Amino acid sequence: MIKRLFRHSLPILALSVVPMAIAAIPAQAAPVPGSSVHFYSSCGDIRRHLVKAPDGDYLLYNSGNLFTVYCDDMSSNMPREYIDLVKTGYGANFSQYTAGGASPGTNVRTTFSKLRINPASLTVDIGDLTFARSNGWLTHSGSVKVTSMPYGVAMSCTAPQAAKGTGNIDLRYTPFQVNNGFTVGGSNAKGSAAVTQDKQVVALNGGGYCGWIAPSHTPQLFNPFNPKPGMYDLKLSCASGSVYTAPGQICYRVDSLNGLTARPAQGNAVDVLFHGSPIATTNRSGQVQAPAALSSAWAPL
Repeated sequence: MIKRLFRHSLPILALSVVPMAIAAIPAQAAPVPGSSVHFYSSCGDIRRHLVKAPDGDYLLYNSGNLFTVYCDDMSSNMPREYIDLVKTGYGANFSQYTAGGASPGTNVRTTFSKLRINPASLTVDIGDLTFARSNGWLTHSGSVKVTSMPYGVAMSCTAPQAAKGTGNIDLRYTPFQVNNGFTVGGSNAKGSAAVTQDKQVVALNGGGYCGWIAPSHTPQLFNPFNPKPGMYDLKLSCASGSVYTAPGQICYRVDSLNGLTARPAQGNAVDVLFHGSPIATTNRSGQVQAPAALSSAWAPL
């Protein structure tokens, strides 16, 4: 069997009530009404039903949301879901601890290309650095070496009420937007978060002696540097308004499976539609062959 690989390779459709990351019992696949196509809720759910599914972009249905993710480490028993960021580079999607004052050294900047997400809540694990790179190092308050920062955080320790730390969230060309506020923390702290572009861009400034600004979805963080996975602090939602998305990315709020339909296609394939518009063409197992609205990729299965 020969497969042709593309940048948006082999997405798979999906549904459940609970996410793989926190479910004690595997989620059950649910069929599209009137068809044999099934939807899965997480990359782990896909892995349980389709054990040879590769890493790549997939379409999930979870908690009323129909959306695309990148499934990483699908050969393991604990694959993870990520959002592909389109705006990358030095000035986009970064968090910085600005050096100076009581924290000498060089600016510590961590830049992200993908974000780890809980598929049930669309909450970002800001501490997951799997698809991030960091530069610089400093000594926090003269005692702790800092080499990396979590997503959506700006920090400094230069002087009281001095917000010298910077950060940026840029979800443009993705189908997601920010859905929570930001909180200033630390000693003599000051900060601001300017939310623009249909809640897809956030410019962050934070600092103090020492101080920071960070997402406020969960209880306030303390000294948010050198992060570890498990910091689900930034809530997202499907974007609304005049939002442009890159090929291969969608996010719809779907109250039930009733808006999803299927029809026979050529050979052993099935066209999947959302309110009459094609989303993907799949085989009977749910693997996407011609992802219509997702991209122009095609692969014989």
